[in-house]
Amino acid sequence: MSALDLSIQAQILNLLVALKRAFALSYLFISHDLSVVRYFGDRVLVMYLGRIVESAPAARLWSAPLHPYTRALMAAVPDPARRRHAAPMAGDLPSPQDVPPGCRFHPRCPLASERCRVEEPLPRLFAPAHEVACHHAEIVAQS
Repeated sequence: MSALDLSIQAQILNLLVALKRAFALSYLFISHDLSVVRYFGDRVLVMYLGRIVESAPAARLWSAPLHPYTRALMAAVPDPARRRHAAPMAGDLPSPQDVPPGCRFHPRCPLASERCRVEEPLPRLFAPAHEVACHHAEIVAQS
């Protein structure tokens, strides 16, 4: 989709949405374009270095992201309403061939603790249908 002209991209997305409604279809749609994901997705899974770090209904994810990586992604979207969630990410992306121990996001996470450096967080239900793999989701929710 990213290589398409915006008007063609919109036409294709509208066609996919119409087909989804007409035939009760489900799609697995993989994208790096959060504005497209926001328009198209009903449920969103956010991945970092091959692991799902957050999973939620799209509306919930956009109103209350709980993983620091999800917040950083949303802060990067050119939308002033999203910039309130997080500052741009610091640090370099680790190599997928040499994944850091513990939480994969800890080298870039502003909330990283010693626990994050040694223990990989497991996904846990934080709200109805909203799973987060973060040791500090409660801190994020309060900010």
